[in-house]
Amino acid sequence: MIFRKLKVLNDDEMLKIVEGAFRILQTTGCRFEDPACMDELEAIGCSVDRDSLVVKFPEDAIFDALESVPSVTPPDNLPKARVASANKGFLLDYHTRKMRRGKTEDARKIITLCNNLTNITLASAGVVQDDVHNDAVEVFNTALLLKYSEKLFNQWVYNTDNVPFVLEMGEIVTGGAEELKQSSLLNYMLNPIAPLRFPPTQLKMTRLYAQRDLPLSVASMTQTGSTAPATMAGALVVCTAELLAGLAWIHSLNSKSPVGLGALTQVCDLRTGAQLYAGPEQAIMFLGMHQIIRYLGYTSGNTSFETDSCDFDFQNGWEKALSGVLCWAAGFDMFGQAGFLMDGFSMEQLVLDNEAMGMLQRVGQGMVVDEDALAFDTIKAVGPGGNFLGERHTMLHARDFWLPSVFPRVSFEQWQKEGARHIIDVAHDKVEQILANSALELQVSEDQARAIDDVVRRRLAQVGGSWEGVI
Repeated sequence: MIFRKLKVLNDDEMLKIVEGAFRILQTTGCRFEDPACMDELEAIGCSVDRDSLVVKFPEDAIFDALESVPSVTPPDNLPKARVASANKGFLLDYHTRKMRRGKTEDARKIITLCNNLTNITLASAGVVQDDVHNDAVEVFNTALLLKYSEKLFNQWVYNTDNVPFVLEMGEIVTGGAEELKQSSLLNYMLNPIAPLRFPPTQLKMTRLYAQRDLPLSVASMTQTGSTAPATMAGALVVCTAELLAGLAWIHSLNSKSPVGLGALTQVCDLRTGAQLYAGPEQAIMFLGMHQIIRYLGYTSGNTSFETDSCDFDFQNGWEKALSGVLCWAAGFDMFGQAGFLMDGFSMEQLVLDNEAMGMLQRVGQGMVVDEDALAFDTIKAVGPGGNFLGERHTMLHARDFWLPSVFPRVSFEQWQKEGARHIIDVAHDKVEQILANSALELQVSEDQARAIDDVVRRRLAQVGGSWEGVI
């Protein structure tokens, strides 16, 4: 199997990038836009400029962080595709083929789909809906997921004022602060703004989670040619420097939070200035950063499985497959984003991505090579020119093979006879089938659900939003 064997950098190249990041941290540094960080980082030996808020890191401070800050769940050696579903502001409406703002009903449907799609391993509400007050929608969606998601989930939190409400709901579900800490229910991702800048809001929210020893991740979103050098190696130097700086700062907080590292590297189309999601260079950078993150001793994640296509076409499938399969083969611990379509979320795309992940999961299982699988006796019994269809061995293994639930396997003639339907139409049928036969069920007790609703009600009242009843 190729799993965990795919590399794009040799050891010398990888070490040059890591050493380059160390050099940048020592000579250029990073800006931490929260004065409180100055005392914290100075205490671990960093050189701080309180006027500019720029911090320079000696090697010892970085090495101490690498030795002291634990990684999130240690990586295993099993092929897997832990796929996160996307969070987008817009939703592609199947009936109109246009993007529109998401609604709460859409979020409920997406959670239902995530519950029923086997290969979507990390759920989300899919959309940031506009029928909930913008300042409270993160609390609202977290409540929906806590109450109804059957899987671990991801909900971005950008508003610092929402964090206490999110943490309170987490404690309601788990039973208290200590129980929440021991769970994997809530976590936070520190996103520096490239190049080499940590904004105050991100730092404040990270500190709130770190104080509770909750899981954290540091994820760098460098973009070649705009917020990072135009060369891939240069972009990885900046990316690595930001990850190491974030790790050192978390170490300075004396937190016990486990940490994962993420490479959200992107490419800027220098002809237009547009941010690209699926160029081949992006896949190369993902793979390079995975090697570096593993070398540093941490679990890794990225935002592969995206597309620059606006349709359900060959470009869409190929771009998602290119980055998704390569990142799977390299052994990433997490990658997304299922349901992602250029500029929006699509329920039909979520179904198609689940199907693709099913195929990839099957590849990850490899093949069995034992006495039964080698089938010597069966081959001997059938002999030259025979047929294996009627053999007991064939019947015993007939269900070993992956079967699609969406992708068609019919002749061209049969496909035409059935209406020559586009794959989006087939995927929409699957969406409708799941929604017609599945309903959201509480995953918490009724008392916990009422307590969660009360938290949402308080947050909505605080921002002047309306409360329409139980979520």
